[in-house]
Amino acid sequence: MSKTDFTVALVGNPNCGKTSLFNQLTGARQRTGNMAGVTVDIKQGQRAHQGVTLTFVDLPGLYSLSQNRVEERVARDYLLNSPPDFVLNVLDASNLSRHLALTTQLLEQGLPTLLALNMMDEAARLRRVPDLRLLCRQLGVPVLASDGRKSSAVVPLLDQLVASLLASHQHMASLLSTCSALHIDYEPHIEQAIKQLTDAGLPRWQAVQSLEAEGDVGFELTNVEQQTLADALKMLAERHDETATELITAGRYGYIHGLCHEIDEAHVDISWIDSWLDGITLNRWLGLPLFFLSLWLIFEATFTLGAYPADWIEQGVSLVADGITFILPDTLFRSVITDGLLAGVGGVLVFLPNVVLLFLFIAILEQSGYMARAAFLTDRVMSKVGLHGKAFVPLVMGFGCNVPAIMATRTIEEPRARLITILINPFMSCSARLPVYVLLAGIFFADNAGTALFGIHMLGIMVAFLIAALLSRWLPKQADEIFIMELPPWRWPSWRSLMLHVWDKVKDFLHKVGGVILVGSMAVWILQTFPMDGGASWLEQLGRWMTPVFAPLGFSWHETVALLSGFLAKEVIAATLAMVYQANAADIGGLRVAIEASLVPAAGLALMVFSLLYMPCLATLAVIRRETGSWRWAALSIFTGLVLAWSGAWLAFRVGSLFL
Repeated sequence: MSKTDFTVALVGNPNCGKTSLFNQLTGARQRTGNMAGVTVDIKQGQRAHQGVTLTFVDLPGLYSLSQNRVEERVARDYLLNSPPDFVLNVLDASNLSRHLALTTQLLEQGLPTLLALNMMDEAARLRRVPDLRLLCRQLGVPVLASDGRKSSAVVPLLDQLVASLLASHQHMASLLSTCSALHIDYEPHIEQAIKQLTDAGLPRWQAVQSLEAEGDVGFELTNVEQQTLADALKMLAERHDETATELITAGRYGYIHGLCHEIDEAHVDISWIDSWLDGITLNRWLGLPLFFLSLWLIFEATFTLGAYPADWIEQGVSLVADGITFILPDTLFRSVITDGLLAGVGGVLVFLPNVVLLFLFIAILEQSGYMARAAFLTDRVMSKVGLHGKAFVPLVMGFGCNVPAIMATRTIEEPRARLITILINPFMSCSARLPVYVLLAGIFFADNAGTALFGIHMLGIMVAFLIAALLSRWLPKQADEIFIMELPPWRWPSWRSLMLHVWDKVKDFLHKVGGVILVGSMAVWILQTFPMDGGASWLEQLGRWMTPVFAPLGFSWHETVALLSGFLAKEVIAATLAMVYQANAADIGGLRVAIEASLVPAAGLALMVFSLLYMPCLATLAVIRRETGSWRWAALSIFTGLVLAWSGAWLAFRVGSLFL
């Protein structure tokens, strides 16, 4: 019986368009999972084609199978321990010589592989179009053009995949169905070391990878093989100034250079448009001001453009609340629906457009290539406070959510820099705080709300850098890690990829609305409703008991209980404010009026500052504990956040009282 279910792993360098192609191949039939033992997200999706079910696995972007970074280990271990039926190696056709380094490692391992060359239009623009048929003949594997932006481009790719898979499964000997291991002739001493290892029982590809990774491999080595490897590395060290890794890399790129010469790949300078953009965005004096101007425009647009759909959602929630009030009698059950569920969930849901716009703009920065250039620009500044250029991406990710941002610090190999990045990440204002900022900025800084959003996020960055500078003086200094950042070509973001990215974030937001915010809202409603004896509710009693701590900041018991609820999740702050300030909280306009009547502008500013700086949510604390391996760092994060939040809010209230 012929096989009809196959697994295809997508492998490629970062910025090669691999995930965009994956989105085209699978559409909405995707799911995200975790590789066993690590916290690196992968995506899986299915596609039926010509009677065959293809399960696509999108592995993390990587440059090599012989390095020890998390993403390299994940891909290497997956290919070794649960090998797919086929590997779809995605390459950037405009930078083929660099991307082929990973390809040679896959082919040396003898994995059945199909090469998909993305960005052929950019290759044509740069006059670097490779001869695909000649490349196919030279490497002995199928080579096709692809485009992650066009659904029509994936059909030939699927046809070839199915043909190759069926042919391979049926043991048909042909160029497109077999993948004999690639053989690269390295320099004589490397070949001598490889022979020693193969004589000891290793396959050639394992011998090459053992030398290239200097023993840090995903497969087991026997005692004899380990000793042989040690002897081989010692021999190479005695005869060469370069390491075994450098020698093999030189041989690999020598082979690639010859291959590119054979396929007539032209090498020309980047286009004048790319040069002009790089000249501006990477300029020593203009680069950083331009980046911060871009951030200001993002927050201005997030507030201004988001106000219109937010009003529509508010009107819809109000209509639902009015309908329920009209249909149901005035009972406790109606109060649960209107004052509990709709007030809490609706009080957060109206800010969904602002969250969507923020994620959309950040995704545009990433996919256009601007984010990589911003990381390059900030490396020098970050190094002065004990950070690393690689910390830029996790810190920017913190604007979305601190949990995946902290997990992304695994790309930082130097332990001291990684720990500092983890501890300061909670000061990067996540999207969960955005509803609070939008609400308060719209009340107290209506004419400059976008600037207020920009300012509060910049305050978080400044506090993060200040804490990083202090930690870098306190923590023992270790060897610096070399910062290497690839600058991808400028490109128009894929609209489909942008929408899928935003949809993933919207699903996460809605999941929180239906989960932690719903639960938190019901808990607040219970505390606000009982006891029903006409006196102060449990919630008000708790708030008034804690008010002396927050009174110097200009807060009443309403803000106090809202901040206490934020210990669970920051989104609950806006939900709690909606519930404690009005009986029928479906009307956000009424909420704004109630808050404006209760708080002076300086207290509103203090509330924004406190929401920015105080302790991380429970999920962030849990991931800090897991990534650092100790509760003491999570406890330090709580203590530091609370002290800075109270001090910063007090200062904001005092200074704000003089000017607002």
